Parts: sequence; C-alpha cells; structure tokens
Amino acid sequence: MGTMNYRAWINALIGTDTLRVASAKIGLSHSTITRQLSRGTLTPTAVISLCRAYGRSPVDGLVETGYLRAEETEGVGVPRALVAATNQELLDEVLRRSDPEARTLFGLDDDLINPAPEGRHAGGTGGTGRQGKQPVTDRDDGTVVSWRPHPHAADGSPDEDEGRADAGSDPLH
Repeated sequence: MGTMNYRAWINALIGTDTLRVASAKIGLSHSTITRQLSRGTLTPTAVISLCRAYGRSPVDGLVETGYLRAEETEGVGVPRALVAATNQELLDEVLRRSDPEARTLFGLDDDLINPAPEGRHAGGTGGTGRQGKQPVTDRDDGTVVSWRPHPHAADGSPDEDEGRADAGSDPLH
C-alpha cells in the first residue's frame, strides 16, 4: 500500500471534528482510532465506517487509503444501477450514446457500438447482420417511414364484415 498518511486522510475527511467526535460517530473508542493512527494505519472497517459517517463513498475511501486500486472499482454497481434505473433513464442513456440516426448503435457504420460477433446480429443467432459490410442502400438504411403506397391493402382473405353478416353478427365498424 505504500506510505499512506492516514492521519492526513482522516483529518481531511472529518474537517473540524476531533478524532474523539469521529470515533463516537462510528462507535469505536477514541483510543482504538489513535492507536491505529500511531501505527500508521486504519483498518478497512474503520475507513468504511468513517466514510459512511461523513458522507463519502466507502469505495472512494478504500481507494484513497490504498485498500483498493481504482481499476478494481470499475463497473462496481452497474448491474444494480441498471435494475434501479427507470425505463426513461435507460432510454435516455441509449439515446445519449447513439447518434441522431442510430446508425452506430445498430451497426450500419464502421464505427460500431458493441458490434455483434461475426456471423451474428443483434436479433439473435445466425443471419448475416451487417457484418458483411454491404453498402447501405436507401431501402436498408434503418429509417422508419410510414408504409402507405395504397389507400387500402388487401391480402385476399374473405371480407370480414360480409362473413359476420352471413353469420348473423353485427359488422365490426
């Protein structure tokens, strides 16, 4: 852990409080804290308790005092934060990370966000996805448009209203 100055750390944390007040806040005796400091240490438990009592993240305190390395804390809490996030917060983050046309989020440009493995696409297994890097055409650029080439579309099935009338039921509209 190197030469950590725990006394300077605790003094910066507790501000104008005395060690006696800080000890009382965390439920340790004043002599326990002063004994640890005289030995040039603070236990991780004391660091966590002090951080909680003074409104600092215990994780930050453990990094500052050398009990954790900063790289060991990357991603801590992400799964919990995702569960706690509202749908709107999740959507806002997705939109923040994607460009206005959502081309990079969904893999239509070379600069992909979390690209799917070769031979797979975001929709599941198999398929070609965009991994082949075929040129994007106007028909497959991901733009969503209304489909109204005709005022009415028919699929060749029997007329539903006629079928209902034949059966003695009221029409749907």
